[in-house]
Amino acid sequence: MAQKVRAKVRPLLVRPGARYTCFGDGLCCTDIHGLGPLTKRELTQIRRIDPEGGEYNDGFEDYMLRTAADGGCVFQLPDQRCSVHAKRGPEAKPEGCTRFPLGLVATPEGGRITTEHRCPCRTLGDRPELTPEDALPSLVDSAGRPSADDRVKKVKLSAKQKVAFSTYREIESKMLDELAKGRKPAKVLDAKPFPKLHKSDWVLEALELIDSRDGTAFGAALGWFGDTILKLVDGRRPRPPARPWASAFDRAEARPGEPRSSREVFADWIADELWSLGWNDERNLALMRVELATRLAIAEDICKRLRRRGLRPDRSAAEAVTVVELVGESDFWKEIVERMR
Repeated sequence: MAQKVRAKVRPLLVRPGARYTCFGDGLCCTDIHGLGPLTKRELTQIRRIDPEGGEYNDGFEDYMLRTAADGGCVFQLPDQRCSVHAKRGPEAKPEGCTRFPLGLVATPEGGRITTEHRCPCRTLGDRPELTPEDALPSLVDSAGRPSADDRVKKVKLSAKQKVAFSTYREIESKMLDELAKGRKPAKVLDAKPFPKLHKSDWVLEALELIDSRDGTAFGAALGWFGDTILKLVDGRRPRPPARPWASAFDRAEARPGEPRSSREVFADWIADELWSLGWNDERNLALMRVELATRLAIAEDICKRLRRRGLRPDRSAAEAVTVVELVGESDFWKEIVERMR
């Protein structure tokens, strides 16, 4: 009788080359994304600190932390620190705040510690190597046990093929090795960007993204994303939107550290997209290659335009990755990916 495959969180695993620590650049506490959702218990705790600290958000259809007029969390101090953390300790913050940008996915080999890249603490400056010991406090539940965001036992290679995790690891290892050796990320993905869309086209999708701007930092990211699609697929040259996250990257760029090339920044991001396995639930490896090749092409063009403004190569790439990761997490992009099938 074959042994049952089990997804487990131990041992904790870090992708080789992953580097991160929180420097308090403050970008994650702004309207680049929703500040929540809050559980009932978290909402009660927050309202004990500030009766108006949490509120129902119609857009997210859930309770979220309230934002100030500038888009930042109401608990964000002028020096970018969290007042809840400063006065009551990290355990008083909602789980979403303590966890970001880290995550944990259970696999047959152990718990993969993942990192998101819409965070200059992750992408710029002299960042120490990420270790299980440093990450663990952000990844535990109320009982102090590692808590997985997802569990993966088998991996979808295509719409019709699902394989054992060990088989996927062989494919992934080759791709990670190529990225680590400096091969162009687009070559490693080996997929053509901007595939034909079912019952739509890229110009229509780009215009919808641009029309969805709402004055938030996330809205600006939608504008950058849509603007770049129009440039790449239709040759248009509309004026790009503002960069409301620039101050956080100013702080990150001022930290000590050897600048990286833009290719290194992109390779690091692509490697973590593979490692996270976040695409395995609703997509497959073949589709992931295509959608990621598309977002990479958009990121590379944004990077080129930011470099022409005089920004450093690694900062240009880091800001570009922030844009494409933000949009990649949105319902806008999920609907577009469905049309790629």
